[in-house]
Amino acid sequence: MLLQSKKKSALFLLITIASSLIFSQQKQINALKAKLKDSSLNDSIRIKYLGDLGWYYGNVSIDSAFFYTKKGLNLSIKSNNLKGIGQSYNDLGIIHYRTSKYDSARYYYRKSLTIRTKINDSIGLAGLYSKIGISFQQNSILDSALYFNNKSLRMYEALGMKRHVIINQNNIANIYQNLNQFDKALKIHLSVLATREKTKIPAELAESYVNIGNVYQRLNELEKSKNYYDKAIAISEKHNLIRNLSIVYNNYGNIYKEESKMDLALDFYKKAYTIRKNLKDSYGLASVTGNLGVLYFEAAKFKTAEPYLHESLLLSKKLKAKELELSAYKVLLMLKAYLKQPDSTIFYQKKYDDLNNIIRNENVTKQVLEIETKYQTEKIEKENAIQKEQLLSQELAIKNKTLFTILLASALIILGIIFFAVYKKNQLKRKQLKKEIDLKDALATIKTQNRLQEQRLRISRDLHDNIGSQLTFIISSIDNLKYISKDANKKLKDKLTSISGFTSDTIHQLRDTIWAMNKSEITVEDLHTRILSYVEKAKVASPNITFKVEYNIDLNMVFTSLIGMNIFRVIQEAINNSIKYSEANQLEILLRKKDNLFEAIVKDNGNGFDIKSVDLGNGLSNMEKRMSEVGGKVKIISEKEKGTEIIVAVALKNTSNDV
Repeated sequence: MLLQSKKKSALFLLITIASSLIFSQQKQINALKAKLKDSSLNDSIRIKYLGDLGWYYGNVSIDSAFFYTKKGLNLSIKSNNLKGIGQSYNDLGIIHYRTSKYDSARYYYRKSLTIRTKINDSIGLAGLYSKIGISFQQNSILDSALYFNNKSLRMYEALGMKRHVIINQNNIANIYQNLNQFDKALKIHLSVLATREKTKIPAELAESYVNIGNVYQRLNELEKSKNYYDKAIAISEKHNLIRNLSIVYNNYGNIYKEESKMDLALDFYKKAYTIRKNLKDSYGLASVTGNLGVLYFEAAKFKTAEPYLHESLLLSKKLKAKELELSAYKVLLMLKAYLKQPDSTIFYQKKYDDLNNIIRNENVTKQVLEIETKYQTEKIEKENAIQKEQLLSQELAIKNKTLFTILLASALIILGIIFFAVYKKNQLKRKQLKKEIDLKDALATIKTQNRLQEQRLRISRDLHDNIGSQLTFIISSIDNLKYISKDANKKLKDKLTSISGFTSDTIHQLRDTIWAMNKSEITVEDLHTRILSYVEKAKVASPNITFKVEYNIDLNMVFTSLIGMNIFRVIQEAINNSIKYSEANQLEILLRKKDNLFEAIVKDNGNGFDIKSVDLGNGLSNMEKRMSEVGGKVKIISEKEKGTEIIVAVALKNTSNDV
């Protein structure tokens, strides 16, 4: 009874906070509407009030937010108010972002970017770069997300806006978290928190507590995660940070689900559900109803789980949130398999496979479009530079003619003037001819690089669409067979599991190949990130081995995609051999520069072997063959009971590219 009483009190508190927030928003809206009735308002003030109305309606009614923001945009265009046009495009982007339409959000952000560049609005430009970076992060296009957030960060640093610098650092930390670089993410988040604890802005403090809790949750340090989530809950409840509360409660539910404390997980999921229902947060509802469906499914409460899954599916389709929709299909097909409903199982399996293929194809298409956009931007900048050069040449020609006309008046020096003019004209022609030749060479180089990139993308797309989708279908079919063949013998199930695991490994290798093909050059940072990802998988397969990955080299050093891929494969082979044969409990990977060579060292403390007396087989042969193809070398150092060290060396070149 006491527990039920506490739950009712918590629910009442949530409803009270949500109602308070909505009432506060409505009060602001009513005040702005009253001000707009004043016929004496000039256009600039009216545009501002319309923009503010769109902003406040963003938490109450998306349709109304669109209506007032577009009304402000139309008035801005009519009155040629560039500042108002830029702000309206920015606000439309924010509304699309809130409804998870990230492509549309970037479209309006870029339109605002054009206007704010014209009026030299540095603060507005810095904010737009940050928003564009966050939208790319939501689409998991993390290289672009990192690029735009760093661009925004540098602008805010130049403007001396420390608070916004901290916000961008927080975003960058979240990107590193998405890249599974948790130590780097945690270090930045803790630094951001130290600054925010001095400024004591409640919303920003709560955000940092949630982010740090998320990192510790990913590191499986659940008690530390709970500690920071508790801090976030305390400050959010005190200051009516209702959206933040819905996130924390949902994440707390995930922790208790991992701990198999289903009653507590259900309690927190329902708290998150109540808040998001009151806020009419469709995306949040799609997420939390999906979590509730999974929880009831795992508790074998299939009839209770199914309505939540269908609610999540309906909201996901409406929002075009394909990842959430895909998750709902996956759990529904497993649920139908457990209920032994083959027709429904096949139906949801097909829905899952079709949507999964669409998502993968869309991701490849987005990457191609992003590359094309970057290329078009560079092309426009070069065309602008050529036009400026032509204008300067025309101005120079006009000045020469004017000077020549004036000097004609002096008959005594006319011959000298003519000689000087001819000399300058010939000199200008030579310079122009040289520039034209240089420009043609540059264009030819760009065309060649574009053709190569198009071929890479076409090949990788074919690999992904054909082989990738087929392998994914095989895995799904095998998993489905495992569920349907519930009464099959253990030997058959083990065989199916083995085939599924082999196929998954094949997909990972295919993704590694596509990763390399999509890049004309691979940096040491790319290679380092790929190795970290592979080591994370190895940790799961070999929990008794301690892995250590270090580097002592400039991460901006680059290889061709062929060299980078071959180095990665050799390191991968070396790690695999150590895991399989060395019986080691420590394995170190070091990337370093020695003289003008790049060296990758894989070292274990295993049983080792006598190189002279052991047949090294195809493994070493394959390593040596890969490195010889790119002008590199492989060296093995090993003694019995003293471990094994494999050194991969290849010549490298430097680059000045920055992130």
